[in-house]
Amino acid sequence: MLSNRPVRHLAATAATVAALAASLTACDSNEPAEKPTTQAVSSNLCGAQLSTGARKALLYVLGSKKFTTSESTAALGKTARALVSGYQEKGPDDSATAEEYQLCTAYAPAADFGVELSFYLSKTVPAPTPLLPKFTQYEMGELALSRPLNAFLYMKCSSGSFSSDGDSLLIRGELTNPLAVNSDDDTLREKNMNVLHAVSLAMAKELGCKGDAGLPARFSARFAVQPRPDRTPSPAPPRTPLS
Repeated sequence: MLSNRPVRHLAATAATVAALAASLTACDSNEPAEKPTTQAVSSNLCGAQLSTGARKALLYVLGSKKFTTSESTAALGKTARALVSGYQEKGPDDSATAEEYQLCTAYAPAADFGVELSFYLSKTVPAPTPLLPKFTQYEMGELALSRPLNAFLYMKCSSGSFSSDGDSLLIRGELTNPLAVNSDDDTLREKNMNVLHAVSLAMAKELGCKGDAGLPARFSARFAVQPRPDRTPSPAPPRTPLS
């Protein structure tokens, strides 16, 4: 079973940080995609069976009492097979144009836009320090970062699905929440990560990752690093000359 290494021991290449920064910029500026035909579901998010807590988190993010999805419950297996094929044909990619393996989008009924869930094959884990002013870091996987607009979860998967030798590779789960473009609701940080954890854990199980890729069976909102307060230092009081 693979064990989590402390994030401070993970080195990131400039290309990895640049690619993730490009992804963040795109999330800040791009308009969300229009809604395709959706199907009603209960607690199953495109093949990922949600716990009560994860379902409540998704509904909170959507601002709804129910949700629908762009894909059926077969989406999880389909995306897992695409990840395996992508690894075997192309390998991991940290570039800004890395292939996206889309799982699905979750919507509130009758809504035009929703929460998008995707996976990527990565080479390295970025250093979190440059991202912490905007993100909250959680204790799970190789690196877990979240803010109202999006969340990222890196997990190390060792599985016979990728090769007979049980190759170990890095997978990045990503949640994009265009509904929060103008939101300052910090609760969305935890809710986004709760949903992404549920989907990533389901993917780890679907791929047969040893030890569920190091992900906990239940979501925990433990911070690896507390979010930094935005404070401006007060000027020092003027000194009074001695008489």
